[in-house]
Amino acid sequence: MIASCRRVVDVSSLQNGVLAVIVVVNLFVAAPAAADPKTDIVVLKNGDHITCEIKRLGRGKLQAKTDDMGTIDIEWDKVESVTGKGIFEIEDLRGQIYYGPLETIPEEGLQVATATGIKTVPLASVARLLPIRASFWKRLSGRVDMGFGYTKSSDIAEFNADASVKFNRPTFSAELAGSSLVQRQQDGNETTRNSISLSYTRNLENRKIALGRLSGDQNRELGYDLRAGVAGAWGQYLLRSQGNEILGAAGLSVNREIPVDGEQITNLEALVAFDWANFAFDFPKTDIDVGSVLAVGLTDWGRYRVDVDARFSRELVKDFTLVVKGYFSYDSRPPTKGASTDDYQVSLALGYTF
Repeated sequence: MIASCRRVVDVSSLQNGVLAVIVVVNLFVAAPAAADPKTDIVVLKNGDHITCEIKRLGRGKLQAKTDDMGTIDIEWDKVESVTGKGIFEIEDLRGQIYYGPLETIPEEGLQVATATGIKTVPLASVARLLPIRASFWKRLSGRVDMGFGYTKSSDIAEFNADASVKFNRPTFSAELAGSSLVQRQQDGNETTRNSISLSYTRNLENRKIALGRLSGDQNRELGYDLRAGVAGAWGQYLLRSQGNEILGAAGLSVNREIPVDGEQITNLEALVAFDWANFAFDFPKTDIDVGSVLAVGLTDWGRYRVDVDARFSRELVKDFTLVVKGYFSYDSRPPTKGASTDDYQVSLALGYTF
C-alpha cells in the first residue's frame, strides 16, 4: 500500500512539473525588455538598408528589431553585410568563438578581433551571433505546442502539450522542457505519457559538444510509473550548415525505475543518439526536427530501448505554427511483466515560438 501511494505521488509530481514548464514559458514570453537604440545596419543583397537592433542569429535566421516594422526575421543567405557598434559573440560553423563589433569587408566577410589579431569570417561560415549587451530575457528562446482531438466512433478524447525554454549563449545553452499526453476513453480508461527534463550543452572546439541531462518520464503503456535519471554524453556535429544540422553523441545514463507492478530497479545504460534538424525561412517557414536515442543495458544485459521523436512545423502567421509531431518508443524488456514493448503516437497541434 505504501509503495502504491509513493507511485501516485511521483506521477502527480511529474505531471505538475510538466505544467510548471508551460507556466514558466508563458512568464518568459510576457517578460518586458528595455528598448535599445537602433544603431545596427543590415544591407541585403537586393540593396535594401535596414537600421535596426540585431537580436540574434541562429539556424540561418537573423532576427532584427526595427522602429517601423517591429521585429523581423531575415534569411542569412540574403544578407550582403552587417555592421554593429556593440560587442558581439560570433560562432562559426566549425565551432570557433569570436568577440567584437561587427564590420563587413566586401568580398571578404566579417572582421572580428581575436587574441592574435583581426580575423576574417566569411558570412556563409557564420553560424550564430548574439550581442554581449543582450539581457537575460533576450537570450531566451522557446516554444509552446498544444493540441486536442476527439473521435466520436471510439469516444476517445486526447490532449497533448509540449513546452520548452532555452537560454542561449555561443559557448553553452541550457534548456527546460516538458511534454504531456492524455487519452481518455468512454469506459474510463486513461492513458498518459509525461516527461520533464533539464539539459545543459557546452560547445567545444571543432564542432564538438558536451551534454548533461536530468530527466523524469512516465509511461504506463510501457510499464513504468516513473523513470528518473541523469545522463552525460560527448557529441559532434557531423553536419552543420545554414539549413541543416546533424548531431551524433554517445554517453552513459543512470536511472531509477518505478514499475507499474514490481520492485524499483536501478539501471546503468550506454547511450547512442542522433539528431537531425532542417530549417527553411522562405515563407511559410518550415522546421523539421528528428531525434533518436538507443539505450543499451549494462546492468540489465540484453535489454535495450529505442526512443524516436519527430516534429514538423509550418508557419501560419508570424510566430504561430501548425505542428505535426509524433514519437515511437520500444523497450525489449519492460519493467512490468506483460506490459507492451512499444508505444507510438502522431498528433496535430498549434504552436507558438519566441
